[in-house]
Amino acid sequence: MTTSNPYHAGVGAKRWQMIMPAVLIMYTISFFDRANIAMALPYMTKELALTPVQAGWIGGAFAWGYVITQLLAAVLALRFGSRKLIGFCLLLFGGAALVTGFARTFEEVMAMRFILGLAEGPIYAAVSMLLAQWFVKSERGRAFGIWNFAVPLGGFLAGPISGAILAHYDWRWMLIIEGLPAWLFCLFWFVMVPKSLQAAKWLSDADRETIAHELAAEQKSHGETQSDPWWKIFNEPAVWLMTLGFGLSSILLYGTTLWLPTILKSYNSLSEVTVGLLSGAPFLLTMLGVWYITRRSDRHNQERRLHAAIPTIITGLIMIAAAYVPANLYGLQIVLFIAMGFPLKMLTPLVFARLTEILPLRKAIPAVAVVSGLGTFVGQSLGPLLVGYTRAISTDFRTSLLALGACAIAGGVVILMSKTTAEKQKKTQADPLHVSQKAS
Repeated sequence: MTTSNPYHAGVGAKRWQMIMPAVLIMYTISFFDRANIAMALPYMTKELALTPVQAGWIGGAFAWGYVITQLLAAVLALRFGSRKLIGFCLLLFGGAALVTGFARTFEEVMAMRFILGLAEGPIYAAVSMLLAQWFVKSERGRAFGIWNFAVPLGGFLAGPISGAILAHYDWRWMLIIEGLPAWLFCLFWFVMVPKSLQAAKWLSDADRETIAHELAAEQKSHGETQSDPWWKIFNEPAVWLMTLGFGLSSILLYGTTLWLPTILKSYNSLSEVTVGLLSGAPFLLTMLGVWYITRRSDRHNQERRLHAAIPTIITGLIMIAAAYVPANLYGLQIVLFIAMGFPLKMLTPLVFARLTEILPLRKAIPAVAVVSGLGTFVGQSLGPLLVGYTRAISTDFRTSLLALGACAIAGGVVILMSKTTAEKQKKTQADPLHVSQKAS
């Protein structure tokens, strides 16, 4: 059922002008610094004499560090506060990204990618907590959607900007130059984001009171579960299903992000700048897809599960179609890669917005850490390796693309299955036959 947003658009409007740009810029820089390795990889492979399997390991090394601090993120965010934790992470991951440009061996690159993962790990849970403290349920889909524009935006910018740098310098200078923005933006982060809702002097007293009341009512609606210890999230099958579904879909995302420039270079007819532009093009459509699906989800009574699952299945089907395109029609394959960008990240903002809605905040943030940490670990460690291994045993990338597509389809199906106990009970109570039987 389609419903209008019940939250008055004028209340706290300046949050969208202050909090969201800060979050968007910060996370764009973050994703940029993890995604730009894809543009460096062909040159790094040649200079360091890497095998396809070693290249896959480099792509996955980030995930090993990421999962460690991602799982600790909930404790860190609840202990130190999301604002302070994110600022500290900006300093750390900027340094790690920059130092990677000085690596001289396969082992050194692996180590720096691992450290980069450690530095970025806490950010996702911290931002989820931050947005859940500033935006109410009826607007949270849009807030999480704007935040997640950063992933396609960072992926898009990493292509052409890195390509332009590589046209004049080497991959080392590219990584050094692109590591600096995180340090610079850290100064702006603490200016743009207040310590709390109450400290936001750019909001009126009435707006702060209205938002705080709405957020408090949302937490109160969870009833007795508010007092449950946080580890009770592991008793909820929906959390495990969302973890698995998010992980399977991430295999396609990170496998494609790392290897797409290499696939495009295998055509042997595209310039460096063209490869960069085409590598980033799918992410432009990803931004449109996230914008569309989060607004549609908010309008449809904040329905998240179906809006996340169906586009993920479509993503896998498009990738499988791309796998069967003949080599001489590589232009059509490029079109399919770009088209795949539209549904590619629709799942992400809805999964994490949903967690903050089905669980009280003190349990939702640990759940975000688990789903994001384990899911991203699966995607970033297995995605690059899956392509690396399948490419090593085949003559082209067809098998790799088929494997990535199958993972996305499986992920979408698992998300479809992730109904909570409360959602199942609500559907049963709303079922006409159930109501009729109860009445009789």
